[in-house]
Amino acid sequence: MGYMEDRDIEIAGLCETWLTDNCNATTAVIKSYGYSMIHDHRGNKKGGGTAIVFKPYYKLSVVKLSECFKSFEFTAAILKNSTVKILILIIYRTGPLLSLFNQELDKLLSVCSGQCDLIFLAGDLNIHFSSYSCLSNQTLDMMHSYNLNKLVNEPTHCGGSSLDQIFCSSRQDIVVDSVLVDGSSGLGSDHFPVLCDIKFCPSKKYFKTIEYRNLKDIDG
Repeated sequence: MGYMEDRDIEIAGLCETWLTDNCNATTAVIKSYGYSMIHDHRGNKKGGGTAIVFKPYYKLSVVKLSECFKSFEFTAAILKNSTVKILILIIYRTGPLLSLFNQELDKLLSVCSGQCDLIFLAGDLNIHFSSYSCLSNQTLDMMHSYNLNKLVNEPTHCGGSSLDQIFCSSRQDIVVDSVLVDGSSGLGSDHFPVLCDIKFCPSKKYFKTIEYRNLKDIDG
């Protein structure tokens, strides 16, 4: 948490949290640093887990779905401001890349996209996009079909691959600055933190004054 506090990180997505329940001691530590958390944990075995950690002045509402997905774990929430609803989606996928992942992720995005205006998807996808395999290309094609752009191009793993990725809606009012893979974080993980600044700049509304005359007042 000191890492987030020192860098004034406002919203973070976490994978492999290893949390077990909502009363976990780790949850208490996170709250003691002035953060709130939404997380999903494995109920039947250890490991895995995803979470969104955020400053409480952001109002996030949890997205709960009835569907169960076998190929990945996720945490989803809607961030609302005065003009838009932004879906924050944190995904953790492990094991070999199979077509089932693309099918299930497509289903998840199709359901969630109807509840928001913008999508911010991030996490440990464990996909070697640089390999240009058939399935990884299908994943990129699917992301593009939802107007999502890939933001990370540097290695995010000590083995030299970009396994951790960020996808964000491509719009003129979304500005992405300073995508940084922190390979010297010293956090002791084989994955590196990925930092970025995302700004929403809503377009200005212009009002036009229209003057008119009553036709009945016009002399014949």
